[in-house]
Amino acid sequence: MTLISDNNVGRLTLAALAMLALATTAAHVQGDSAATGSVTINSAFPGGNVKVTHNEGDSVHVAPDLRGDSPWFYWYLEATAVKPGRVSFVFPEKVAGFKNGAIGYQGPAISTDRGKTWNWMGIDNVQGNAFSFFFTEKEERVRFAVTIPYVQTDLDGFLKKNASNPHLTNSVLTKSRHGRDVELLQIGKPGPEVKAVLVTGRHHAAETMASYVLEGFLQEALSDSPAGREFRKRHVLYVVPFVDKDGVEEGDQGKNRKPHDHNRDYGDESIYPEVQAIKKLAEAKNFRFALDFHCPTLVMKDHQVMYFVGAKEHPKHNFENVSEFAAWIKKGLPENAPFGPLVWLRPAAKPTPMNSHYFGFKEGMIMAATLEIPFAPPGKASDPASCRRYGQVMLHAWVNTHFLAPDPQSQVQGKLK
Repeated sequence: MTLISDNNVGRLTLAALAMLALATTAAHVQGDSAATGSVTINSAFPGGNVKVTHNEGDSVHVAPDLRGDSPWFYWYLEATAVKPGRVSFVFPEKVAGFKNGAIGYQGPAISTDRGKTWNWMGIDNVQGNAFSFFFTEKEERVRFAVTIPYVQTDLDGFLKKNASNPHLTNSVLTKSRHGRDVELLQIGKPGPEVKAVLVTGRHHAAETMASYVLEGFLQEALSDSPAGREFRKRHVLYVVPFVDKDGVEEGDQGKNRKPHDHNRDYGDESIYPEVQAIKKLAEAKNFRFALDFHCPTLVMKDHQVMYFVGAKEHPKHNFENVSEFAAWIKKGLPENAPFGPLVWLRPAAKPTPMNSHYFGFKEGMIMAATLEIPFAPPGKASDPASCRRYGQVMLHAWVNTHFLAPDPQSQVQGKLK
């Protein structure tokens, strides 16, 4: 006979409770997993982001995965049908402080080829804080996202397309915290009368539509069009397409990341390797221009237009330069483009730790600003091809702008009117 002591009883009881807890947890996961619903949900791919709170029957409750950071609206998921039928994807009523704040004015973005091509789904199947989709067959896979994603494979496609272009140099600026290469692109060559331009994107990982506009800007700068040739005659362009490289690939929100995001890292002690490297690059290249591409909030009414922000008097003629640049952009945009760009520069007595302020307050700068591109304003063309076209227009506008400089010897004359 084996005697069981009180201690042994306690241990057995604890073990039994632990096994019960595991079983309960497993049952909870199974109950809320894709196995009990009409679809399974996956976000294990570049840029993926979703938090599934309940999945049962023909309704899936999901939310942006904040991963410990401040509330924001980015999500990107893949749904695979368990059976044919209509499925509703339901978000919290309030996201990032806005009612119905997880779905934009053109509905979610949709891809039926696992992220290779995208369209806006429209709003016919949007009901407040939810949207629905009819799956026609079992195992049908469809990706949905709050915005049209732009990740490493998209940038790689652009670089592959232009691999033989003699005007493009691709190098590594630095390594990200998670060991990824952070690209530094160069278009054109330095020279005695050539002014250096810095262009950056994705300080905030979720702001994908700005990347398509940036790509169009770069493609035109690489081209043999009159604007491309004139731009390279005047400028050498340095580009950091993904400042928050890890956030882009891992599907982070990026904006308001803790303790601060990449675009709030331009103070005295930068914590992100990408921003540290950009500062060192600035010391070496003597930038005269800095343009930072962003997207604003998703559903705020005032943010459905293009607009510039930055310091009004830093550099000295910043407001005049940005205003003329914006006017040329507006003149060149097609009728179905988002309205703007508006010029919302503000007076600043001292710099904030943002990219546009960091460069705007540097001696010798001619222009420093942030350009905000709306995600998908109602009734406006916001597909990748249209956004690339807007970038092309911006390159043309650049070479038409008469940029005033602090010193008269550095004025840049516009020519291609």
